[in-house]
Amino acid sequence: MNVIYISPHYPPHYQQFVESLARHNVRVLGITDQNEEQLPENLRNALTGHYKVDQLENYDQVLAAARFFEENYGKIDRVESHLEPWLELEAEIRKEHNVPGFKPEDIQFIKRKSQMKAVFEKAGVPHARGIIIEDFEQCIDFINQVSYPVFIKPDIGVGAYDTYTIKNEVDLNEFFRVKQDYDYYMEEYVEGDIESFDGLTDSEGNIVFFTSDVFNNDIHKLVKLNQNCWYYTQREIPEELEKYGRAVVKATGTREKFFHIEFFKVKNKPWHYQALEINMRPPGGVTTHMFNFNCDIDVYNWWASIIAGEESKRSYERKYYCAFVGRKYDREYELSHEQVMEMWGNYICWSHAMNPIEAAVMGDWGYLVRSPDKEEMLGIVEDIIAEA
Repeated sequence: MNVIYISPHYPPHYQQFVESLARHNVRVLGITDQNEEQLPENLRNALTGHYKVDQLENYDQVLAAARFFEENYGKIDRVESHLEPWLELEAEIRKEHNVPGFKPEDIQFIKRKSQMKAVFEKAGVPHARGIIIEDFEQCIDFINQVSYPVFIKPDIGVGAYDTYTIKNEVDLNEFFRVKQDYDYYMEEYVEGDIESFDGLTDSEGNIVFFTSDVFNNDIHKLVKLNQNCWYYTQREIPEELEKYGRAVVKATGTREKFFHIEFFKVKNKPWHYQALEINMRPPGGVTTHMFNFNCDIDVYNWWASIIAGEESKRSYERKYYCAFVGRKYDREYELSHEQVMEMWGNYICWSHAMNPIEAAVMGDWGYLVRSPDKEEMLGIVEDIIAEA
């Protein structure tokens, strides 16, 4: 079996997907923008073939790499990266080589916020109303229906980049002054806490693993307010959240993939959820590690075994609350890193510098904390982020 893996070296912990595939006797063909000698030894040993391109953004070079692999190793059976920037690239390779999985025509709902709404409609899941922005007058008409504030974001985009909270007509005028030449999506502003429905599907689209994260704030506010980021996996998933999450996964027809679906838990309505966003990939940061520490499993191996065609029954129990806690270098904390480890080291299962590209959101240094007791876990989080 031949699997093309785009960017097997980044982020570093995703190398475990490649190493797990190799342990299942899958031939992994990696496409990177690195010289082979720059790749970690474990990754080099796990790869059957490697092709360096100047830039992964160069579709022509990446498609040429895929053709090289097929000519030299035989039929391509799967294509994966687990990363948002390469979902469209994966789809192009699948189309050209007739590989199972999402093709370019299938992923508009992943790329475009506006198309996600159609999936929510199909799934029968509540969601915020919204429109593709055409002109100022159209925006005013929409705002008259939903009232201020509204939220504007690129129709195609990831994270908090180029997003706006519009509280009045002055803000709207300013947006039109600075807006870029691509589609934006305006939606009614929903005040609430973000909870996700995350997991993995098998080759038939059945959910073989799922969990949920609760976030201290949304990405937009974390960046704007320069806050510390923290979030945690729940041990018990709210019934309504699971119901809506399963409905969205079914509506997408997702197979052999991770999913990360975000919901607002709307304030003043404690058990009312509204769908926010669909991502057909693992959650960002080191959340896949959190899956493992939450349940004492190995989701890297679970995914690899599904790709390898080993559809054995997989069981798990959410034994712990597991929290990610990020700290930033631009402030002082009550406890030094050494003091944190001395006080709470028995509860900290991972501590590491974060990828610089994620620092604005995740922080410069991250901790994974777990405990079977929610209040104990939250207490440790508070100690880690307490500022001097």
